[in-house]
Amino acid sequence: MKKMAFKVGVIGVGTIGGYLVEQIKRDKTLSLCFVFDTDKKKVKNFPKRIVAGSIEEAISKKPGLIVESASQQAVADYAPKALRSCDMLILSVGALARKQTECAIKSACAKTGNRLFVPSGSIIGIDGIRAMRRQLRSVQMTTRKPPKSLGRSDKTEKVLYSGSARKACALFPKSVNISATVSLNGIGFDRTKIKVVSDPKVNVNVHTVRAEGSFGGFFVRVEGKPSKNPSTSSTAAISAFDLIKQVQNGINLF
Repeated sequence: MKKMAFKVGVIGVGTIGGYLVEQIKRDKTLSLCFVFDTDKKKVKNFPKRIVAGSIEEAISKKPGLIVESASQQAVADYAPKALRSCDMLILSVGALARKQTECAIKSACAKTGNRLFVPSGSIIGIDGIRAMRRQLRSVQMTTRKPPKSLGRSDKTEKVLYSGSARKACALFPKSVNISATVSLNGIGFDRTKIKVVSDPKVNVNVHTVRAEGSFGGFFVRVEGKPSKNPSTSSTAAISAFDLIKQVQNGINLF
């Protein structure tokens, strides 16, 4: 008997969402069951049968996994509803820095047993951070990006923010989702510290993490090329599709 393709729906079909849609369409073991975007121009070229006009219509198509690649607000608005019917993968991880959103999502998961997945995104070493989380004393991050990636035109290096990951996620909703991923897998949004730097001398997004604890410490540095959307890294889309395949195959790493 031929195995049914794993049904995936995508919320938000911008740069990352568009990449994921193409990868899903190329994979014969996956089926794109819906696309949903509040910007109707982004879905006008999709077959009408897969364009959802609301989250309720999207859920009615019975996906096995819903992927969010839209915004922190989309996570807050749609994730609690989506998780009542299936698993979900989110890229706008910074949404979980808002306690109300985090509680609503945890409640939905607890009631249904459905799972929320978070890709590693633009960083590596998440497995080590998660494994050492109970021994960690501090996690210090620096996100250094070209000014254009931050919507700026600085001619000299400028520190835009230094403080908790929780506040950074609110101030830079499209630029520091990586800090949310590290926070969730480590010592939390309030204890994880991040510095956001606009640096005209770099042409890639540079993320560093220094973690220290009773075991010793480790240092991670990642240089990611910006995607078509300068505020996001190409590695975010790649890691998201890898996690889709892991969910499909029953592997839960995060």
